[in-house]
Amino acid sequence: MLIKTKTFMLFGFICFLNFSSRAQSFSLGWEGNDIIPKSLFLDISAWNTGAATGDYLTVTTDLEAINLHWKFGSGNRHKWVVCYIRLNSPISISNSDIIGLDVKGSVCKSNRDFSLKFEDGTNQAVFFSHGLASIDRWVNRISIPQKQFSGNPNWNNIKVIAFAISSDASSADVLPGSGTVSIRNLKIANIDLWQRATTYEILTQSDFLDSVKNEALQGILERQVPNGLFYSWREDNASWLYGQGLVLKLLSLEGIWENKVAVNDYARAAEKLARFLAGQQFSAGYWPRGWNTLQGTVRSVDEVIWMGDFPWIITGLVNYYAQSGDESVLPAIQKAKSFLYDLIEPSGKFYTVNTSTGEKILVTNTEAYAAAINSVFELGDSATATTMLRYISASTWDDHLLYWKEAIESSRPTLFSATWMSMLSYHTNDSIKAINSLSFVGKVLDTHGPGNPEGFDGIGPIATWYEGTLSYICAGGPKSQMLFDSLVNYRFADGTMPSYNDSLGGKADIWAVDWSSLDATSWLYFAAAKKSPFKQYHSFSFPTGLNEHEVAIKKSISIFPVPAKEKITIALNDITGTIRSIAIYNILGQCLIKKTINSGSKFEIVDISFLSTGIYFCLIKGQTQNFSQKIVIIK
Repeated sequence: MLIKTKTFMLFGFICFLNFSSRAQSFSLGWEGNDIIPKSLFLDISAWNTGAATGDYLTVTTDLEAINLHWKFGSGNRHKWVVCYIRLNSPISISNSDIIGLDVKGSVCKSNRDFSLKFEDGTNQAVFFSHGLASIDRWVNRISIPQKQFSGNPNWNNIKVIAFAISSDASSADVLPGSGTVSIRNLKIANIDLWQRATTYEILTQSDFLDSVKNEALQGILERQVPNGLFYSWREDNASWLYGQGLVLKLLSLEGIWENKVAVNDYARAAEKLARFLAGQQFSAGYWPRGWNTLQGTVRSVDEVIWMGDFPWIITGLVNYYAQSGDESVLPAIQKAKSFLYDLIEPSGKFYTVNTSTGEKILVTNTEAYAAAINSVFELGDSATATTMLRYISASTWDDHLLYWKEAIESSRPTLFSATWMSMLSYHTNDSIKAINSLSFVGKVLDTHGPGNPEGFDGIGPIATWYEGTLSYICAGGPKSQMLFDSLVNYRFADGTMPSYNDSLGGKADIWAVDWSSLDATSWLYFAAAKKSPFKQYHSFSFPTGLNEHEVAIKKSISIFPVPAKEKITIALNDITGTIRSIAIYNILGQCLIKKTINSGSKFEIVDISFLSTGIYFCLIKGQTQNFSQKIVIIK
C-alpha cells in the first residue's frame, strides 16, 4: 500500500463560479433529535412482537440498542418477523425531513431484508432495504428522506413505530435460519437547520499529483489484455461497459498521435480498445453490457439497455477519434449516435429500448440521463444536450431539500445523481444548485464503513465507495481536500484504487467488493490530472456528409444500384467536385476496400463481388467535401 498525501485543483474550467481554496466550516454528516425518548426506546416492556406462522422473534435491549433475535422456519414462502411499539401519545414528525438510524445485522445463509415503518393507525409508511439485515457490523446513520418512504400516513399523528425482518419466497431459501438485528439512534432532522456550503472547494498543494496520476495510469495499462479490453475486475474476469468508455476517454487525453499513428503507450492502448469496441457493436448501434476479459466473448447483454453505461462508449470513441483521427471508428460512432438520437424527443424526454421487443421505455433515472447528456455534448450537439439537461434537472430537482433525486419517481439520494449533475451544471449556469446538492449528499451519505477512510456510499451510507467519493471530489464538493488526502492512502501498491472498503457482495441494494477497480482508478486519474470526464476537451464533428440521412448528400452523390450485388457506381453531381478516394467499411468498422483516385473523377465503379450479403458504409473523400452513405449488398 502506498501512503502519500497530495491535493489537486479542479473545476477551473467553470470560470463564472465562486471558488475558495480555504477550508469551509461545513461538516460532513448530521446530528439529529431522538424520535422517542431513549428511555422509552430501550424499555423492553414497550415492544411487542409478531411473526408469520413458523417464524419466531424475541427482543432484548442493552445500554444503547434494541436487539431482534429472529428465527425463520422452513419452506418456500414469504418469511417475516416484526417488532413494534404503540405510543401512548401520538407524535408529529411532519417537519422532519430526514429520518436516520443505525443497524447491525448478522451473517445469514441468505440475504435478509430490513424495514422501518411508521403508522397512524390506518396508513403506514415503509422504508425497505434488501439484505441490510445480513451485514454483520454497525451501519451508521442510514439517512432516509421522509419522501423516500412508500405510503402516506398522517405524519402529524404517528402512533406506531415498527422494525421488520423478512425474506421473499425462494426455492433457494427453504431451510431454517436465524440471526440478530440491532437498532440504535433512531433520529430525525430538519434540513432547514443544516449548514450548506457556499463555494466549490479547490484542492491545493498539487506538487505530488503528477506521480499519483502516473501511477494510476500505469496501473490501468497493466489491466489491458491482448484483445484490447481492460479488466474491470480481475477476480471474475470481467470487463464492464461503463469502465471501458471511461478509460478510453482518459487514454485518449494522454495519447499522442502523429499523422494518425499512435506513438506512446496510451495511444496504442486506446487504439486497441477503440477498435475492439467498434468491432463488438451490434448492428442496431449498442453494445453488450460486458465481456469475459481474456476471451473477449460477450458476458452480459441487457434486455432493457441501461443508459447509465451505454453512452460512455460514445464518449470514449468520440474522444479517441478527435485525438487520433482514426476514421475506422466513425461508422460505430455514427450508428451509436443514430441509435441514441432515435430515443430523444425534442422536449428533452429520453427513452431506452427493450432489445427483445423493440418497445421504447421512458428513462427516469438521473444518472442515466447525465451519462447520455454528456455523450451528446461530446458529439458537439450542445443544443440537444442542454434541452435534455434542463428537462431532467427540472424533473428531479427537489426545491425543498435542494438536491437532484435518484429519479423522477424516486426521492432516494444517490451519489452519482448529485455529482454527475453537478459536473454538468456549468452548461446551464446552475452552480448554486450544484453546491446545494453536493452539500446535501455530504450530509446524508457520509460514512466510514468498517473503519477508515471517511467518504461516501452511493445510496447508503453503508461502506466507503472510493469511485463515488472521487466523483464528489471531481465535482468540488465541500471537504474534498480532507477526503482526497485520506483516500489516496488506501491505494494498492500498483497505484490502483479499491472499489469499496468492504466486501459485502450484493447486500443493502449495492454490490460492494474491495477488489482493485478500473472505474475507481479512472476517477482517481481524473482527480489527480485536474480533469473531468464531464468536460469536453475537443471540438468534434463528423466528416462532411457522414450522416446518411442528410438531404444534402442525396443531392450531391449517387450510389447505385440499390441494393447492390457485384459492382457499385459512385457518381458526384456537377457542383460537388471530384472523387479523391473511396473506402468501404463493414458494420464492425473494418476497412475492406480502399481506393485512391489521383486524377479525380465524377464517377467510379467499385468491384464488390467478394463482399457478402450485409450492410456496409462507403466513405467518399471529394475535392471539396466528404460523404458517407450506407450500402446494402444482397447476393
